[in-house]
Amino acid sequence: MATPTEKLSLSEFVTRRLNPVKVTIQLLKHELDRNSEGGTTRVNSPLVGSVINTLELFVEDYEKLIEKTSPGPKAGGERTFVGGDSPKV
Repeated sequence: MATPTEKLSLSEFVTRRLNPVKVTIQLLKHELDRNSEGGTTRVNSPLVGSVINTLELFVEDYEKLIEKTSPGPKAGGERTFVGGDSPKV
């Protein structure tokens, strides 16, 4: 296992941090199966908060890694599109 001072590749980073996301997906599937009635699903607030925290941690860590390793524009920076046209929203 890499220490905090070792540099991780993007694939190593994703591999190490993907398991909590996979567990979260399985938990959500379980909750949907167990607590769904018709078009409504009931899930308690602490569980939803935990799911959000797990996903936020993954995204934040990923963005930090990309910011350190990517020579391209930083998050929130200006981006250009092939052909110079921005997509229409």
